[in-house]
Amino acid sequence: SLLFAPPSTLHPPLTPLISALALHPTLETALHLLNADLPSAHFLIRHMQAPPALEGMLLHALLHRMEGDFDNARAWLGDARDAGEGWVPKRRGEENLAGEDADANANTNSNAPLNSQSNAHTGEAERLLDAVEQFRKTPHSAETRDGVAHALEARARREMERILEWCVRKFGDGTWLDARSAWVRPGDDVRRMGQEQVHRGNGMREF
Repeated sequence: SLLFAPPSTLHPPLTPLISALALHPTLETALHLLNADLPSAHFLIRHMQAPPALEGMLLHALLHRMEGDFDNARAWLGDARDAGEGWVPKRRGEENLAGEDADANANTNSNAPLNSQSNAHTGEAERLLDAVEQFRKTPHSAETRDGVAHALEARARREMERILEWCVRKFGDGTWLDARSAWVRPGDDVRRMGQEQVHRGNGMREF
């Protein structure tokens, strides 16, 4: 499920198999998330958490949403929205992440400015985040809960499919033996926050 983080990875034997594919780190991260392997996903995503790594910020938001850390998820979506204004894609015109759940007024034409496209997607991601948070914090009857969960899971799956398709178009689905070009050096504030998480035990997870 892309709505909850289970107690452990869904299929642990898949972790080394996913890594052995040597895909672009965004694709590897997405596959780890689909396998609910949050530690492996977070290890990769920490290196892709600053502009222009829009994909990394979106995936980071999805990870925190699965954890139930909704404030951090919103923070990453906000960063993704801000980064869209200055981010220059490698293949302009192929970066449309907005799908059928986006606002009817959002411009999702593949030739539209990237900031409109990324904002359309982050807008839908924010609405889905709100819906997931409300669902997880509101008591439901068993019958109602199953129906709402199914609908939200379907939206989350469509969202992940769009991100995967977008990353494949941008980075390809071939082998990346040297993925150093995918890493983004974070700014001073992000580095300081990361050091606090590692050395002082702050944040959701220690490394």
